[in-house]
Amino acid sequence: MTQFLSSTKISLISRMHRWLAISPGAADRLKLTALAAMLADHVNTLLLTHPRPELYALGRLAFPLFVLIWARNVMLRPERLQLRANRMWLRAVVTQPAFSLAFRGHDPWYALNILFVFAGVTQLLAWHHRYRLAGMTGGILLLALMTWPLSVASYGVPGLVLALALAIFLHNTSFRHRLTAGAAAFIALLALNSQHFLTIPVTVAVLAILPTVLLPAAAVSMATSPAAGTENRFMPASFFYVAYIIHLMVFGLVRLYLQS
Repeated sequence: MTQFLSSTKISLISRMHRWLAISPGAADRLKLTALAAMLADHVNTLLLTHPRPELYALGRLAFPLFVLIWARNVMLRPERLQLRANRMWLRAVVTQPAFSLAFRGHDPWYALNILFVFAGVTQLLAWHHRYRLAGMTGGILLLALMTWPLSVASYGVPGLVLALALAIFLHNTSFRHRLTAGAAAFIALLALNSQHFLTIPVTVAVLAILPTVLLPAAAVSMATSPAAGTENRFMPASFFYVAYIIHLMVFGLVRLYLQS
């Protein structure tokens, strides 16, 4: 029985690793897919007078893919975690004015952009790598302080839990820790867009929860298939961050023009 359970664990882990064995080329394809979904979502949210439910559903694809790409890379060199955190904080702060401009009048002034999710969780991981339990405690307190301004437009607690759990799942060597992190990531994925589930359960399930779970899985499967194309990187490493801030500036200026 023990041997059977051990082989089952190994089989489960190996299957997950094969599914998540994302090459640099596949990662770039996933980034482009996520960017397209994010653009569709922001057009729907910020520019259309009557938002389309199908564009909203498509937009649920973006954040889980971005988290997956971030989690895949964040702990490859643990000694560089603080450097990664510093860079992410800088990118998040630089992006915030463009984010506030794009979402002016739509979200409150204190709403933070999505890069703060990655900056906060990367900081927690960096502190834990350096200071262990004390660092983990400090990181959790930091994320607790960030929860409220992130909850408006950047998924709040579910987004933070998804990022942290997926990073642990992909890089921890303990099966028990991976199992716990995988379960936490799946629950967080379900909770990302389930705010109004109790009042309109069918609509939320069809347009929010199911697309959040199924669309990223389909995108990963297609991006990592042998027929998907080159396995080499074909985009600059900082392409997402540049595209993110530029598209927010464009949306902000367009909204200013339309409002005037």
